[in-house]
Amino acid sequence: MVRRHINPESAPDSSEYGYSHAIVADGTFYISGQVGMDGDRNLAGDDITAQTRQAFANVEAILAEIDRDMSDVVKVKAHIVDPHERFPDYDEVYQSVFSAPYPCHTVLGVEQLAGPEYLVEIEVDVPVEE
Repeated sequence: MVRRHINPESAPDSSEYGYSHAIVADGTFYISGQVGMDGDRNLAGDDITAQTRQAFANVEAILAEIDRDMSDVVKVKAHIVDPHERFPDYDEVYQSVFSAPYPCHTVLGVEQLAGPEYLVEIEVDVPVEE
């Protein structure tokens, strides 16, 4: 099996934590959840709007590494802390990133993400060819 590890320079170094930002293996794209942290490990802000923008920017950087962009996304999965309160602000950013025909979209409410400062974590599915 051929595996291509994708770790853009604009993303935080993930090697010290034992994961890749994304992998393409046998024609399938896999992505680790992206949070609102920039390549210098700075949190984009303490609100879901800023964090969602940064998480999608991270996704865009990863997709660029495989010659894809947000228009190629077929599914989005978002994990949101307290979605009943934060979904409208998340959705405003989502609507600015995607247009019709929209990708499939799942939003899951969570109590907490990997760090207590994170409010959203995003994964996407994108078809690829080898």
